[in-house]
Amino acid sequence: MTEALNTKPRLKLKALPTAKRYQKALRAALHAGTVDGLSERRSFVAAGPNEIETAIKRASATGAVPLLVVEGPTPFGSKRLPPCLVTLPLAQGNSRTETGSNTLLAASVLAELSSEIAKREPDSWGDYAWPPFETTFEQSGEKEPSSTDVLGFQDFAYGTGERSTTNGFWQDLLSAARSAAVNQKYLASLIQRRYCAWFSPYTGLPISPVEAQTIGEIILENWQQNDLISHCYGAQHWNHPAINATFSGKNGDVHFHDTQQGALDAAAADNGQVLSWAGRTDPQFESNCQERSVRLLRIEDGFLRSVGLGAGLARGAMLAVDDSGIYYDPSRPSRLERLLSGYDLSDDELERGRSLVQLIKAARVSKYNFGKPKSFSFPSDKMRILVPGQVADDAAIRKSRSSTIDCVNTPNVNLDLLRLARERHPDAFLVFKPHPDVETGLRKGKVEREIALQHADEVASDANIIDLIEAVDCVETFSSLSGFEALLRDKRVIVHGAPFYAG
Repeated sequence: MTEALNTKPRLKLKALPTAKRYQKALRAALHAGTVDGLSERRSFVAAGPNEIETAIKRASATGAVPLLVVEGPTPFGSKRLPPCLVTLPLAQGNSRTETGSNTLLAASVLAELSSEIAKREPDSWGDYAWPPFETTFEQSGEKEPSSTDVLGFQDFAYGTGERSTTNGFWQDLLSAARSAAVNQKYLASLIQRRYCAWFSPYTGLPISPVEAQTIGEIILENWQQNDLISHCYGAQHWNHPAINATFSGKNGDVHFHDTQQGALDAAAADNGQVLSWAGRTDPQFESNCQERSVRLLRIEDGFLRSVGLGAGLARGAMLAVDDSGIYYDPSRPSRLERLLSGYDLSDDELERGRSLVQLIKAARVSKYNFGKPKSFSFPSDKMRILVPGQVADDAAIRKSRSSTIDCVNTPNVNLDLLRLARERHPDAFLVFKPHPDVETGLRKGKVEREIALQHADEVASDANIIDLIEAVDCVETFSSLSGFEALLRDKRVIVHGAPFYAG
């Protein structure tokens, strides 16, 4: 007995010259099925407005769908908002007979969409409308210039149709819609929802219209939140790009200063805010900002920082931002701790959080993504414990609290941690992982290998932290972020300090 396989025919996409630059991206979107209005069709001939007559002839000869492809409602090269291509199918047999005229082209598009338009009653058209992408575009800091096609679509969707566009196609489509008594905003929303190929501004991969709208709303909200001019002190120059990308807003880019006083004076002068690297933010500076009514935000490397070390000048890709304290300092409240203890996540936020954790685990990423990938096989007849080292003079150590280690006066917190771990687990298999900044000689806290092996069974040099976490039963640390990374992977974690994830 054989079972018939229900498979779709292979996707075919031909592109005429003006649509050639979009062919790869459009093929990916059609293959992914994110252009809902085209999901049941498998063969296309894509063309720009000036090539439609040729496209219709070629499509008729092969049984394909002629497809008008233009940029809009956002530029195809957008870096903040989701890039987009409008992909409109044309009714067969309606080639343009008059060179340079778009009247028949617009009529062909409207005829092809007529069955979609008929699915909704005119009194419900307003409920189907999207927020104006033109407004989002102008207020989100998108620097990619708009083509005439993008401007034309925006005017078609939200304006009067009088803006100059390539060949005037959008003006003609608006006229055709008005003649057919089709609501302008409904038709624009229909195109955006069902006949646009949307792409992620981060990966370039196809995304759904709902994902595109969500990204657009987030970018707009965050850009508008950055309404204060930011003046930054204390950040190393290799972190400047990430800081500027995070805090640039409608009033311009971030200004970087060499002194606390310079940053504070400038922020006070233009009613701005101060961004201060947390480890270089002292109580006196905090007091000075408060006295002058200048908002102070402490910034620090985030939990998924980079590929490579900060001390090795690797550019940071994630920041922790806190208006109360900072996550590694248990001596005072931090915004993260307040969120963890008092914020009620919505169902949507919970689902997004679970998805993010799964993505992080599947991608096997950590803070620094440092070390050579390797498969470890430690003895299975013993408790396997990973002891990750830390930077001995790091603020996370100096400002922490502990009942087992004198973190202020200890010569080397890593040696103390190893001794304690062995005392607590005399029969366990201990694996010591030096901190990568220490291992490369860039920071303090080195434990010589022969000394480490007096307490540990193995020293995992130049190893990837995720490989090690996955190979052990437990992580015992002072306050390392690797403890949090272990919790994400359902490992038991013992701490001697007071990290934010304790308890």
